[in-house]
Amino acid sequence: MTQPGTTFSMDDPAFVERVLKARARRLAAARREAAPVSQGLAVLCFQVAGEAYALPLDSLAEVLPLPPVTPVPGLPQSLLGVTNVRGEIRPVFNLHDMLTLPEPEAGQRCFAVFLRAPGRPVGLRVNEMRRIIRLDSEQLTFPHESGNGLPQRFIRGISPDTLILLDPQQILAQDVLQDRRADYRRSL
Repeated sequence: MTQPGTTFSMDDPAFVERVLKARARRLAAARREAAPVSQGLAVLCFQVAGEAYALPLDSLAEVLPLPPVTPVPGLPQSLLGVTNVRGEIRPVFNLHDMLTLPEPEAGQRCFAVFLRAPGRPVGLRVNEMRRIIRLDSEQLTFPHESGNGLPQRFIRGISPDTLILLDPQQILAQDVLQDRRADYRRSL
């Protein structure tokens, strides 16, 4: 400690060294006290028929307000149709139908969550966008076959606060998409 009335000069190397060491200790202590950054799985949360769902961020291409969708006759009901996004024709699936949930009200604003897929992104219609969070995969529980009535093959896990993590690989493994990918590969 210094005595009151003592003056210091920046020309004094001992003083400068003490000040720099004290500053380094304060900065190091502040870093140790900082809250740890969560290392969980980054997911996008959204709602479908009033229920909370999520998809891993690394599986997403983009999210847009639902563009106009043109129905395609002869395809499964789970496929809403196709849409044009910046000159690229993309399929859009009805997540409500895939998860056996009630359809959104007419005129309700919806969004398209586009999954990364071979060839081009594949869209899923969702009701409402929520937020991006990190999920601790160790806290996820896995659905029972008798579960909540949802098709279990699309569910990767359920968080303690009942957020349902969907499995993008299972969504992309649907027969109608596999046929489309085969057609795409043949066209190359």
